[in-house]
Amino acid sequence: MAHHRGMIFWIRRRRRDKRRAREASWVEERVLLTADSECLAVVFEPMGAVYEIQPGGSLTIVFEGPATHPGGVEYRADYVSVAPGLVGRMSAFDSVGDEIDLETGVPY
Repeated sequence: MAHHRGMIFWIRRRRRDKRRAREASWVEERVLLTADSECLAVVFEPMGAVYEIQPGGSLTIVFEGPATHPGGVEYRADYVSVAPGLVGRMSAFDSVGDEIDLETGVPY
């Protein structure tokens, strides 16, 4: 019976260690997007919502996810595409700090 308790303890400890390791490997990255003289369209993938940064304005994208790929920003011909990593999270904030709804592209 002692053997089984030791084995169960080892599995629980290993799970706890894996969880701690997974949390430690996550990062938060912030990307600041700005628009100079023209509006800049930002498309939130995979939702497809669009947010327009007005000239002189900015948008802060916050990616949370694995250090290997928390998220990405891609410049296209006439817009910027932003997407979280496969298991990450993404949020966006306008120039005054209001959070943007990623489903609609409108501040909450």
